[in-house]
Amino acid sequence: PTNTSIAIILCYCLLPAAILASQQTTSTSSSPSISQSYTIHKSHVFHVTPSAVVTSVLSNIPRHPSRPFLDVDVSSSNLDDDAVISLVEGILNRQDGTTEQTVVLNLKLEMNRISPVGVSKVFDLLVGENNDKVVEEAKETADDIQVVDNSDESQKNEASCVEDNDVTASTIENASMDDEVETDPSQEEVITSPIASKPSSLRIEKLDLSYNDIGGEGINAPSAQLLNSVRRLFENENYSIIPNILLMENCGIGAAFCRSIGRGICNAFERNQIQSSDNTDGCLYEGRPSILRIGGNPAIGDAGAVALAAAFRMAASDDNNGGDGVIMEELDLSSCNIGDVGAEAISLALACNPSSLKRLDLSNNKITDVGAIALGRALIESRERTSGFALDQIILDNNALIGDDGAAALAKAVSAGAVRSVHLRSCSIRAEGAAEFGKALIEIVKHSKTRQFQSAQIEIEMSGNHFGISKPKKKKGAAYSASLLRDKASSNIKFIGKSLQSRIKGGFGMGLTTAESDDDEEEMGNVMGEILSDDEDVEEFDSDRLKAIARCGARLFSSEIINRASDSSVQAKQTNDDARLQIMVGMRQCCIDDGAIDALAAAKVGARKSGTILSIDIAMNAGVDDATKAALKGGEEGELLSSIAERHSNEMKRILEAQERREAAAEVAAARVQDQDRFLEDDLFDDFDYDYDEY
Repeated sequence: PTNTSIAIILCYCLLPAAILASQQTTSTSSSPSISQSYTIHKSHVFHVTPSAVVTSVLSNIPRHPSRPFLDVDVSSSNLDDDAVISLVEGILNRQDGTTEQTVVLNLKLEMNRISPVGVSKVFDLLVGENNDKVVEEAKETADDIQVVDNSDESQKNEASCVEDNDVTASTIENASMDDEVETDPSQEEVITSPIASKPSSLRIEKLDLSYNDIGGEGINAPSAQLLNSVRRLFENENYSIIPNILLMENCGIGAAFCRSIGRGICNAFERNQIQSSDNTDGCLYEGRPSILRIGGNPAIGDAGAVALAAAFRMAASDDNNGGDGVIMEELDLSSCNIGDVGAEAISLALACNPSSLKRLDLSNNKITDVGAIALGRALIESRERTSGFALDQIILDNNALIGDDGAAALAKAVSAGAVRSVHLRSCSIRAEGAAEFGKALIEIVKHSKTRQFQSAQIEIEMSGNHFGISKPKKKKGAAYSASLLRDKASSNIKFIGKSLQSRIKGGFGMGLTTAESDDDEEEMGNVMGEILSDDEDVEEFDSDRLKAIARCGARLFSSEIINRASDSSVQAKQTNDDARLQIMVGMRQCCIDDGAIDALAAAKVGARKSGTILSIDIAMNAGVDDATKAALKGGEEGELLSSIAERHSNEMKRILEAQERREAAAEVAAARVQDQDRFLEDDLFDDFDYDYDEY
């Protein structure tokens, strides 16, 4: 072979190693949290074998690390079951408790070729179970496990355990524990390895298994072995190496998987109930996954939500009557095809077991006002049984059927101090729902002196709900196209003609016609604004403005705060910003017009006078300059914000005065009509007696 051929062959052979070496990065940032982390990136490696990737990763992990954090990323590297198992075994064996340094591991295994059997073996390694015994147990009990079919009929059968709002505890318990496998823990053996025989110096913070077809509802068949392994992972009877954060998003997980999780939680509670007296921090479930993110699995449905809710319901303890019996910090069930039945089951669990959950994500599901109302009522009920917030955050974004009624129920939960953060992005909230949140914030301000709300941060996220009156502009062709100019000119001429015709009919005394639509109202302000000079025309225009205010959610939200901020019951003494109540409101892309922005500025100024810092995010609303956005979102008032608030105050006074004049004129006109009616009813000829015979 020629020299060129030899060079090409050498490059082809050394290229994979060069790629692996180039992807080896060690953090050297000045940030304390990053500088103490040892990072190994081997993601998106397609030109080498899986075993080579594993060998490269393990060779870069020191047995006696000097840094407390280890981040390993092998996502999208085409790893199969054997490679993943070898990787996990290698990491565990390198941290065998021979050093005093505790290493915190973040392991990303997403988007590989892991099967249900592979994930089962990984979980068994973390728990410290004998794999042969686990496989034998799974074979013996496989015939007893009924895997949930992902059909409409099976979903109805699973969800039939909960009817309307009557979700009983026994019904949920039966629905969640059916088809589960009872195993005898005494028959399970423990691996005689560094994992079980020595106190490991490794702690797993995050394990990401997302985008692997492992749940049994995709291409891969369901695995009884995996269901048993999931149950043991949440039981954690041996107090082994369990990840604090477990991600299994878009993995084909179904209701059977949720049943196994729920069974593990219940078994752990039964065991820890005896040891609860020795617990000092109030959390009875330390050592098990506290953050579970299984979003993007539509096969979970209502049946899976009911199964998890049953576990939370059954794992109630006496500590919840006055303390914190936290079962899980965060539960992510977004995009899981959950409807009102699942939401009501979760509501019952929250009401029966307060503070068992801190953050709940039910976004991108099929929840309507019925489910939202159930959640709001449950939060209020649980608030009565706990000293603090019953739920730190609830996310219901992109549930398009949640409207004003559901928003009102959640607003009451906010005003009662039951939830700190409510997210309702891209729902169907209109003016009435936005106004309810304004009332809720005033109630919070009234109780801002209490211990719960001191230095608290309340968050109301309503972005993407079109409760404003401004309409987004739709471009027709290019910016200066002939068709666009022709349409605009035609529209202006038509509006001017209608206005002049109305003046001619009225003798130029009755003013312009009122806007018949939103487009006419906009043209009235842009084209014919200069014609509105006399008092009657201005009063007619103010009447339209009042109608607009009545259907603008941002204005109604602001008016609730402005009208009640001056009450003595909501006045608070001036304190520093650190001790003040902070309220953050999201109104991005809500079709907010200039008048609504003025109202929001006035609300911010009024809240500041009552001792509250109100931050409003109005980004992505057309026509708003950056200075105004920064003023409304920032903590300081500033001259710009004060001038905008004063402009709104003057405008509202003028409109109200015009309305009073109209009402007075209407009363005078009504009196005239009554006088005329009485005059016509009188008999003017009663005093005359004509003798028609004389003629």
